[in-house]
Amino acid sequence: MNNGLPEPASEGFLINMAEKREYTGNFPPCGVDCNKCEKFHREKNPCDGADVHCQIKQCASFYKCCREKKGLTYCHECKKYPCSRFKQFATLYLEKYDQDLYKNQKKIKKQLKKEKK
Repeated sequence: MNNGLPEPASEGFLINMAEKREYTGNFPPCGVDCNKCEKFHREKNPCDGADVHCQIKQCASFYKCCREKKGLTYCHECKKYPCSRFKQFATLYLEKYDQDLYKNQKKIKKQLKKEKK
């Protein structure tokens, strides 16, 4: 566990491919799994992963909304979940990167419950 948050490798989130680097940081509020993201694995100008990327790039809006404004860790903890911003982003990620952020949020929630026991 990293800073009280589940590791991406937990609950079947890890891609086990030797040629790809492994992201071991925290999940971002939106639930993107960096290990399944092509931006993280590309050779030219790869993404640094959620721990860095989400605070300074385009998804800073999720980071600021969840962590800075509301003091939450993940989108699913919000009373407004899923908000219109999350819905749009989740649709984009499913179409473009084949990642189901709704499923990821459920897996994160399940893992957090397990860790509390």
